[in-house]
Amino acid sequence: MANNRDDFSQKIKDLLGNRVGWRCSNPDCRKATRGANDDPQEITNIGVAAHIHAAAAGGPRYDPQMSPEERKSAENGIWLCQSCSKLIDDDVIRYSIQLLRIWKENAERLAIAELQSASAVSTDNKDKELLRFFVQCFDRPAFQDPINQEGRMEDFDQAIEDTIIAMNTGVLRTRDGMIIKQSEGKSAILNEAWREKLDTITDILVALRKRLKIAKAENLYSTYGKGEVMYCFYDREIEKWFDLTREEILKLLSSMCQEAGISGLRFPRQSYRW
Repeated sequence: MANNRDDFSQKIKDLLGNRVGWRCSNPDCRKATRGANDDPQEITNIGVAAHIHAAAAGGPRYDPQMSPEERKSAENGIWLCQSCSKLIDDDVIRYSIQLLRIWKENAERLAIAELQSASAVSTDNKDKELLRFFVQCFDRPAFQDPINQEGRMEDFDQAIEDTIIAMNTGVLRTRDGMIIKQSEGKSAILNEAWREKLDTITDILVALRKRLKIAKAENLYSTYGKGEVMYCFYDREIEKWFDLTREEILKLLSSMCQEAGISGLRFPRQSYRW
């Protein structure tokens, strides 16, 4: 019987696993997927090179416009443990293409951070105090409310810019410019892995501002309501991207807080399910 699946080659599977240090790319899991076996000549592997767009028609997130070469390329793959691989295929609404790509990108960045770090956990009190400061930077409506509950786009953009400034300089301001707190920027973090993660968070913040600028230029949103003005994105996928991307920032920062043994972030007031 002919095989109609566009499966990954072993080379692509190895590439996907290696690029995330053989850990599950789900930020809520991060389970090691490869290790020793009782047989000294064997290893145990519980990882899966999962397709973002399904390998065959009828599968999860299948895209008929993709060529076979695109379906079995590394760009269409994400490394997961077996449990998370089944999870993303059983709930394709929650585990969208956008979310899986965010997982993949962040998992690869974390793998780089772990390679560059001599120590995964810092016990330095100064680092912990700085983490508490960064938690405060993200404990604001710009990261806690769904994008369609935000006020003016200009205010939202300003909040993102203020957070970038706070990450870089240690100066946290309100949207009207008043200084809330002063500390030090992320370059003062001694733990290299944490510093790399904070650099990643800053890169994501910059991406948020760029995408917001594009949305404005393309007239992809409007405002509605009397008194309190809300966003209404014409493109639902863009709206989802904003919410999921901000959620991934909070997860990344929260993972650092767990390592440090300090209080983390409150997650968004509403669970996003589309």
